[in-house]
Amino acid sequence: MHAPDSSPSFRPTGTPLKPWHPKQIGRYRIVSVLGEGGMGIVYEAEQDLPRRLVALKVVREDFVTPDLLRRFALESAVLGRLQHPGIAQIYEAGTFEEEHATLPYFAMELVKGTSLTAWANERPLPLRQRLDLFNRVCDAVHYAHQQGVIHRDLKPANILVDANGQPKVLDFGVARLTDADVQATRQTSVGELIGTLQYMSPEQANGEQLEIDVRSDVYSLGVILYELVTGRLPYDLSRKMIHEAARIILQEEPEKLSSINRQLRGDVEVIVAKALEKEKERRYGSAEAMASDVQRYLKDEPITARPASALYQLRKFARRNRALVGGLGVAALVLVLGSAVSLWQAVRATAAERLAESRR
Repeated sequence: MHAPDSSPSFRPTGTPLKPWHPKQIGRYRIVSVLGEGGMGIVYEAEQDLPRRLVALKVVREDFVTPDLLRRFALESAVLGRLQHPGIAQIYEAGTFEEEHATLPYFAMELVKGTSLTAWANERPLPLRQRLDLFNRVCDAVHYAHQQGVIHRDLKPANILVDANGQPKVLDFGVARLTDADVQATRQTSVGELIGTLQYMSPEQANGEQLEIDVRSDVYSLGVILYELVTGRLPYDLSRKMIHEAARIILQEEPEKLSSINRQLRGDVEVIVAKALEKEKERRYGSAEAMASDVQRYLKDEPITARPASALYQLRKFARRNRALVGGLGVAALVLVLGSAVSLWQAVRATAAERLAESRR
């Protein structure tokens, strides 16, 4: 390992390197380990020119395929053009050789901050300030959508708030490069991706890759807002197998906000419910549209979203409980037929009685 740099700009913040960690990747000197996950490892690294500390994310060898490398070469340039104060910028994307394997890496802006929910809870922020903070996240997400980039993995751990109170979305577009390659893993792994599943849209949890669009990110924003204002997630997926977790996301309805906190009854509850719709056609069409409704609420103006009708709620209940509704339908049919037969018999008896009375 390199000796510590005496420069005042050099302040390693991660855990020490192990012998098997690389010491140099391209023009980046590896300093420490910032974190590890299912997809790869993130290093704190020092860039030579310009001299600065960066976050260097390296994709694990297990997930590298020829198709990923092709898409990496095509799309990394697009990600590098994302420049927004709410997005951690990707400075460079490249590959390096390690033990006969070609591994992709991203050199990204090193954001020193706290996750979105932790930052809001540590203050603690009142509701209106939480909503304002959330809107700034929506602004960054909408900007990326306008550039044709969908995040696919939005969650509080990927949104850090810096010392100035500016939220920064991390890993924008990285999931797009790797998502198709981990689809098989998502079907077989038991617990590795549960943390991400908590924020996945129904179409993502169901493995419908062609159905993913900006409204999938809107759903994830809905989960984040739910957690930001209630302190809990819409669904408890802890200790659930992946197929069971996916079923819950696809079929079950989250607890209403007003049942957790009466202060959230009304517009905030409606906004979150619209973002969390199972059918993406019923969600907000964009992160901007969702943020606009939040802003209307903050200004005491009417929101555009409306509560789902009773008929729509009934249809959703019927889809979720086909066996129960089918049984109730059969029972109702039997009851109606029984009533009809009883009525017919009563009419016949009355007619016969009148005929007998007439003859007498």
